Amino acid sequence: MSDRRELLVITRRIPALLQAAVLDGPDGTLEGKFAAEHPVFVNHACGFYLAGCLAYLEGTDDKYLWESPGAEFSDFDSFLSVSPAPPRDSYAVRGITKCRMIALAEIRNAVVHNRGDISRNRNPKSFALMVGAAIPGVSLQGSIIVLSYPFLEFVRLATYAVRHYHGER
Repeated sequence: MSDRRELLVITRRIPALLQAAVLDGPDGTLEGKFAAEHPVFVNHACGFYLAGCLAYLEGTDDKYLWESPGAEFSDFDSFLSVSPAPPRDSYAVRGITKCRMIALAEIRNAVVHNRGDISRNRNPKSFALMVGAAIPGVSLQGSIIVLSYPFLEFVRLATYAVRHYHGER
């Protein structure tokens, strides 16, 4: 699959599918037994999407693409402040930062390896990084991460921003 087609699937098609399931339920309704399962479903759908997006980003070049120089900028945060070009709001205005990308990696580690418990991550600063990043759609129940729908859109935009930083349009 071409890189552009794969990016399109990851940043448009999969989130649209998940959005429909999250907002309308798998059968077009949030009633009945699915209503009780809905928060768990949303949490896992967002976690799976994050894991897939970071796997895609890590599989294309280096482990953390936002740490390496981009196609036209040597620093991710500098790129974020001016891209995309006006009249669209920059990625930075929409909340994408290197700090938040690092927090996404820590959230992914907690979700994938520790059943969502950020306190069990290897990095002792994980909890502070995640709380400090204040990513939309991320909350805590004790040290357990709970993901909600706004997180899905944030991850989609962050994934696209990283690929854009490395020359994908």
